[in-house]
Amino acid sequence: MWSIWTSRNIVIFNNKPWEKAEVVDLIKTRLALWIKGKYNIKDYSVEDFKRSVDGIRKICI
Repeated sequence: MWSIWTSRNIVIFNNKPWEKAEVVDLIKTRLALWIKGKYNIKDYSVEDFKRSVDGIRKICI
């Protein structure tokens, strides 16, 4: 939600066009960082998580 909210503010206050791919990438990055921190995962990079959302699901179960 935070990624969507901050992107919305950029669109409104900075007159920047809405870029769906940019917002999705930001969400994936923040999700990967949160999961890596919460579960102390060092074996996978943020890019690994972003490339495979299925991989994130398997690690957290």
